[in-house]
Amino acid sequence: MKRFVIFILPTAVLGLTVGVPIIWGDHPIKFDHKRPTEVHWAGAANEQGRVWGFGKDAPPENTGPKVARPWAKGSPEWGVQVYWLDDPADPESFVQGKADRIVKYVVGLNANALSVSFPFYTVGSKSNAVAARPTTPSPDRLAILLDTAHRAGLRTTVRPILDEESLKPANNGWRGNIAPGDREAWFASYSAFLAPYLKSAQEHDATEFTIGTEFNSLEGDPHWAPLVEQAKKAFHGEVVYDANWDNWSKGAVPVPTASTGVDAYFPARSAGDDASPADLAASWNTWLDKRGKGPQPTTKLTEVGIPAQKGAYKTPGDFYTKRELNEAVQATWFTAVCQVAQERKLAGVYFWSLYFGIDPTLPTNQDTPRMDFAGRPASEQAIRGCFAQTYAVPEVAAG
Repeated sequence: MKRFVIFILPTAVLGLTVGVPIIWGDHPIKFDHKRPTEVHWAGAANEQGRVWGFGKDAPPENTGPKVARPWAKGSPEWGVQVYWLDDPADPESFVQGKADRIVKYVVGLNANALSVSFPFYTVGSKSNAVAARPTTPSPDRLAILLDTAHRAGLRTTVRPILDEESLKPANNGWRGNIAPGDREAWFASYSAFLAPYLKSAQEHDATEFTIGTEFNSLEGDPHWAPLVEQAKKAFHGEVVYDANWDNWSKGAVPVPTASTGVDAYFPARSAGDDASPADLAASWNTWLDKRGKGPQPTTKLTEVGIPAQKGAYKTPGDFYTKRELNEAVQATWFTAVCQVAQERKLAGVYFWSLYFGIDPTLPTNQDTPRMDFAGRPASEQAIRGCFAQTYAVPEVAAG
């Protein structure tokens, strides 16, 4: 799915808007939040009325909610994708406060899993190097969220994502179209970037580490095998890969990881805004059937998101065409995918997205990014009701 990124993150005294060209298509992730420039003290609100500081003191680390029904083998992963664009000016007490707030909200949705997605960067689609920037949370700051989630009983996934801000429009501005001139150099750079995050994931009890996300153009490259093996030496949990919905639907994805998730933004082109959950479930089943009929216990939907607006069923991955608000569209989509997950015995579902910096308990308005579900009562209820259910995920024979 084509993804151009606009991040907007308000500050106490100053807002900085960074724009990138818009490319139409079905390849999220895109964000609509302001970039950090200064410390965000409690009481400073953005244009949505959402508070971005936490306060002077974070709660003691031994307090907080607990997952009522923790994930266990044979049960579905009911998860939330938390996106973290760091504000390096935040002291660690603020990071802890934000982590406590987000984890409390996620547990309140009846989730048993949290995946933390965060950006790393490149310079142009043909670059041979990747790197962190100040908005990439450091391994130590990442550990704060992992520890907080772990204390609450949540299953955790560490998920670096290549930011698309600097990719050239000529290559459709999407991570799945990158074309490094020297792949050996690119994979060496990527491995060096991942190393401290794999170490942090291991030391702070993450369950999974996503070694790559939506790298369509690099899938099948022989450099994946040594990268995955090196990752396994540092991280003893499950090393996974998340494919884009288009490549995933064609068959097994050639990246040698233990499992492959799918970012599921396929278009339900025949669905109108008044489509029922049953109508949308039929669209989901038609798409899933491309990988086989019946139960799919190895299928994990690592991103399920859709804008809360009219016409979104036809282009669930279109982050930038802002149309008339319709929150029922998002809620019904979520209800349908939950129904399908239960019927098809999927390995799990992760809803997109929850931005790490916001206060998710505050209401939305017309300026709230359409992909946000926090503060939309019908969407929250759809997720909460979904995650209150369970089923047995069939065991898959090895080999």
